[in-house]
Amino acid sequence: MYLKLSLPHDMFDYYLRVFSSFCNNQFALCRKLRDVGGVEDDDSSIKSSSGPARTHTVLADTKPVKVGPRVIHTEHFVCKGGVDSGRLLDLSRKKLYTTAKAMGGNVLLDEQWDCRIRHPKLQKHEFKVTIHYSATVARSFFPDGQRPVGIEAAKGIKGLMTVLDRHAKLWC
Repeated sequence: MYLKLSLPHDMFDYYLRVFSSFCNNQFALCRKLRDVGGVEDDDSSIKSSSGPARTHTVLADTKPVKVGPRVIHTEHFVCKGGVDSGRLLDLSRKKLYTTAKAMGGNVLLDEQWDCRIRHPKLQKHEFKVTIHYSATVARSFFPDGQRPVGIEAAKGIKGLMTVLDRHAKLWC
């Protein structure tokens, strides 16, 4: 089946119709993915946070020897079966504490975190978790609290959690 096109103008019209049809199909596909849930919306997420920045009660009445920079640690997890936000927060804090030790600090001050759990509609038992953890690196004679502040405010999803993927970003 061959299409006879004699003038360049006819070829231009033909290609314009083909391109327009292609774009319309792509837009329809994007709308369909959005409606089905391929693109996550903010309404389907569970959010929790520690509130304003605060220091552990162990270190609240002490004065640090040296105060360093504020460090922000962002971590993305993909979990299956459930989400234990407290455990994921603990993992993120340990990673941040390791960074603080590499910078010469031994305590974290003015800690603050927020956690967001997204539930994709297409993968029923997989969850995307984003944790932002920030703290000020410092050096002190007193030991670090070794637990996230306000961990009791962490919301999760019941079930046996399996971490499938983990990515971290660090900002100083």
